[in-house]
Amino acid sequence: MASYLQGPAVASTDSLVAAMSPSPEITASIAAEAAAPQAETVRLIDLRNGATCKVNASMDEDGPQRLPIGPACAKSPDLARVAYWETKDDGSLVMTDHKGETVLEFMPGDGVLFESVYPNNALITIVAARS
Repeated sequence: MASYLQGPAVASTDSLVAAMSPSPEITASIAAEAAAPQAETVRLIDLRNGATCKVNASMDEDGPQRLPIGPACAKSPDLARVAYWETKDDGSLVMTDHKGETVLEFMPGDGVLFESVYPNNALITIVAARS
């Protein structure tokens, strides 16, 4: 019984978010809440060094989208590597480099739109931008 609570073994090719997500058997009986509309303009904040910038891009479109990172966010070593972002079916947000390699992975946050979960030493949040 205890091994079932730990969930199935996760292959190394699965994302961290997929590994942390509960199985459909557990969540199928829970009605999904309507998703909140995603902001078109968001602010990326690297809490380690204070780098912050606004980006204008839609999180609602399918597939990877170009993410224009400005010079203010280039001060963040993680954000400086980002070229694209994509919202996944599980609600996560993945940012990749020019080669398609995952740089950052985010989950919806409490009080913020998204907070970083990968890599574990990244402390980056995404909030709705105020004009």
